[in-house]
Amino acid sequence: MDIPADDHLVGLGFDVDASVVNKKKKFKSSKAKQYRLSHDIKVSAVNKRSKIPRPIYSFGSKSCQISDLILHNLSGLGYKTPTPIQSQSIPIMMQHRNLLACAPTGSGKTAAYLLPVLTQLLRSNSSGNSEPIDNITEKTSSKHKIFPFAVILAPTQELMHQIRSEAIRLFSGIQADCYIAALHRKHYLVRCRKKAKNVSENDVLTTKSRKVRELKLHSSTKILISTPSRLSTLLSLPSEHCPIDLSRLSWLVVDECDKMLEVNFNDISFSNTEHGNKAKYRPRGFHNQVAPIFESIQNVNLIGESTRRPTVALFSATVPDEVVSWARNQLPVLLKLDGPEYELIQLRVGIRNAAVSTVKQELRYCATEQGKLLEMRYLLANGLAYPCLIFMQSRDRANEILKEILLSDADILANVISSDKTEAQRASVIRAFREGQLHVLICTDLLGRGIDFKGVSMVVNYDVPPLKQEYIHRVGRTGRAGHHGRAITLWTDSDLPHMDGILSVMKRSGSEVDEELERLVNEWKKRRINLMCKQSRADRKQLLDSSISRRRGERRLAYKVLKDCNKEKNAENVDIHDKSSWFRPWNPYRGRISEVPGALSKKRKIE
Repeated sequence: MDIPADDHLVGLGFDVDASVVNKKKKFKSSKAKQYRLSHDIKVSAVNKRSKIPRPIYSFGSKSCQISDLILHNLSGLGYKTPTPIQSQSIPIMMQHRNLLACAPTGSGKTAAYLLPVLTQLLRSNSSGNSEPIDNITEKTSSKHKIFPFAVILAPTQELMHQIRSEAIRLFSGIQADCYIAALHRKHYLVRCRKKAKNVSENDVLTTKSRKVRELKLHSSTKILISTPSRLSTLLSLPSEHCPIDLSRLSWLVVDECDKMLEVNFNDISFSNTEHGNKAKYRPRGFHNQVAPIFESIQNVNLIGESTRRPTVALFSATVPDEVVSWARNQLPVLLKLDGPEYELIQLRVGIRNAAVSTVKQELRYCATEQGKLLEMRYLLANGLAYPCLIFMQSRDRANEILKEILLSDADILANVISSDKTEAQRASVIRAFREGQLHVLICTDLLGRGIDFKGVSMVVNYDVPPLKQEYIHRVGRTGRAGHHGRAITLWTDSDLPHMDGILSVMKRSGSEVDEELERLVNEWKKRRINLMCKQSRADRKQLLDSSISRRRGERRLAYKVLKDCNKEKNAENVDIHDKSSWFRPWNPYRGRISEVPGALSKKRKIE
């Protein structure tokens, strides 16, 4: 009987015809091209001659080599075949290739990077490079240090907990709680009995008598999931006080990478000290919070403690051109990624900057804030499908619309979640919404990214988001995993500057767009361009500043960045819009809902 020809038979003593092997390779290549074409997968490398791994068609593929334990857990969780993003990203990450992946919301991006990371972690333990998993015990040592194998960054606490829960489900059968950990705010927090004035941070760290309790991560933690703020704070501590050592780091995964690299605002506050007035720069924006993490990884590599550079994987549903340029040009410089083995691979699934096709998108014109309130009452009485998410611009407006819902005649169970609540309160609200105890959850962009609520039927954008990327993430909370959903956006005359991006997303997603509205938006853009051309230099600068957010401190940061851009432009002829495009656009001023004519909170109060 003839032995079937395959790649692994060559060089093993079998006499295989070269022509048969070439036909086999061509068949595999054509099958991969057909699969990518049918699922709208586009993958490319900086060097066009680089070989890109073929996609996998099942989780049990030999090229993937996922462990039997994880395969058993996948079948128990209902994973049958890999999604398009999983089929192409898993083989790329299994070869330790740097990856920038973009896929629609609800397409399985979390499992796409968890599966290869967990599989390689099991391999590293079985090969003896780390301590065995089966016998994990807490080490008693005077110096507490954890050596993570992989660090996963998420923008919010809620998304961090969701990633950890998914990782534990995929890693069940082992003591996953000791191996996979989420870095909370309470970890490594020094608590003092009394607050003493004029006590420096180093004094607090070295004073054992004042320390009451310090919650630590398990010393065997290998998968560390964290927000950039908390991790950067710990990595900024002196080496003798920092509990995290990145010398054995193999993977750095950045979820929602476009949000992580966005320049929000950098608060500049002045305080009176004995040395005089000094400006304090607080890293409040994600871009400034991620920078210390990359710097720590770079310092470890420069010292020589790590023989191999960590592999970086960037995932998001929206990847702007600025993120692509940063990943290509600045990321290799930050982490000293030199050589063809660190070449970046770009992967995109579906249409770029588009919402999922399973979501029916609607725009409803309300003219004013009073019209929006009336339309919301109509939806509460007639057209609202539960469970439902309502997105607001700010925390204050979210609390006010909650009062309007509770004071209405509709018998609706609703609650609000925002960043001003404690971690326990936020977890309690999310648990109630998942268990069906709440019909409506009112939130800000805190829950706009990554959170997977099963069975969300409708999303209402009460306030129009300033960015089309935020709009895509908001409407992506429904219509996930092939299910159908509905997204309604209420807009007024003041939202006209932001309607262009939303209309482009709707057209790319295949939704119907009103021709008259599109003509109106285009006419407004032409008038704005003509106005900027006729205005003086000072007036044009004022119009440019109006496109930047009015959040606290961001004006000063904008002026500083634009000033630096002008210097670079004069010196090296650099385009001024390269850095200014990283800022969030300005949101129009929206008054208090309680001051709108006809608001129920004006007449009645919640007892």
